[in-house]
Amino acid sequence: MLGVRPPEYWPRLSYLAHMLESDRFVIADTFQYSRQSFQNRTKLRTPQGWQWISVPLKGGQHGRPIWQVEIDDRSRWQRSHWRAFEYNYRSTPFFEFYEPDLRPIYEENYSHLADLTIATIELLRRFFFIDTPVVKSSELEGEPSSPGDVLACFPGEHLLSDETALAHDLTVDPDACTFRFVEPVYRQNFEGFEPGMSALDLLFNYGPDAAQVIRESIREGRH
Repeated sequence: MLGVRPPEYWPRLSYLAHMLESDRFVIADTFQYSRQSFQNRTKLRTPQGWQWISVPLKGGQHGRPIWQVEIDDRSRWQRSHWRAFEYNYRSTPFFEFYEPDLRPIYEENYSHLADLTIATIELLRRFFFIDTPVVKSSELEGEPSSPGDVLACFPGEHLLSDETALAHDLTVDPDACTFRFVEPVYRQNFEGFEPGMSALDLLFNYGPDAAQVIRESIREGRH
C-alpha cells in the first residue's frame, strides 16, 4: 500500500501512523501549498492548553508547489520557536535527551519550506524507528511504479488527481482510499489532555517508548 501526504512541520501522530501503515510513502512536496494547514505550522502543549508555532513565508505563496514555497527570513522565527520548545518542554523527562538532535534544525538557515519540513519528518522517522521507504514526489518524475498499488489517503484530504495516479500506474480504490487513526490519550506535561499536538509532544514525555505507544494505537484502531 502506498501512502501519500504533503509534508508537515513537525507532523502529528496521525502522519507518522500513516507512514507506519504504508509499504511505501510519498512526501508530496509537489502538491500546492495551502494556508491554514499544518504545512508550515504545528501545535505545542502549553500550561494554558496549546499554541501554534508557524514558519513565516514570503508573500504570494498560496497555490505554489510546496517545494517552491519560500521562507521569510526577515524575522527571528527560529529563535522564537526554540524558546517555545524550551518553555513548554524543558521540564519533560526526555527533552534534554533529544535536544542535541533538535537544536541544529534551528541553527540552519532554510530558504524553502519543503527542505525544513522534510528535515523534521526525517528526524521523527528516526526517533519513532520508522523504516518505511520514503520518497519525495518531486523525485518521482519518470520513475516507474508497480502496477496495482493502492493509494492510501487521509480522511478529508484529496491527495492525488486521477491524472497523477495514472501517470504513476497507481490504482485509486475509493473503498481503500481511507486511513483511519484514533489518537491515543497519553500523559502530557500539563494537566489534562490536548489532542492534535506535534508528535514531539509524545516523544518528550515518553522517550523511546513513544514508538510503542503509537504502534499499539494503530493495532487498536484496526479493530
